[in-house]
Amino acid sequence: RNNSVILADEMGLGKTIQTISFLSYLFHQHQLYGPFLVVVPLSTLTSWQREFEVWAPEINVVVYIGDLMSRNMVSNWRAKGVWGWVETW
Repeated sequence: RNNSVILADEMGLGKTIQTISFLSYLFHQHQLYGPFLVVVPLSTLTSWQREFEVWAPEINVVVYIGDLMSRNMVSNWRAKGVWGWVETW
């Protein structure tokens, strides 16, 4: 708890699935519901969303790329106390 991590390496080595599996483990086994911040290249954002839908559909994913609508969505979710979500930048 209360720790941060950076996972960086060459593309194609399985970081997406490793990360999703780890966050799912925290969600289910330790009842840690986030928010979790995942920073990814814009070119891989769609892939990350799709993989979360496949491997961890119970975790809410909010894409936050800086526009006003996205920022307002994040603020509204936080205000409502929505659990188990990931912000991707």
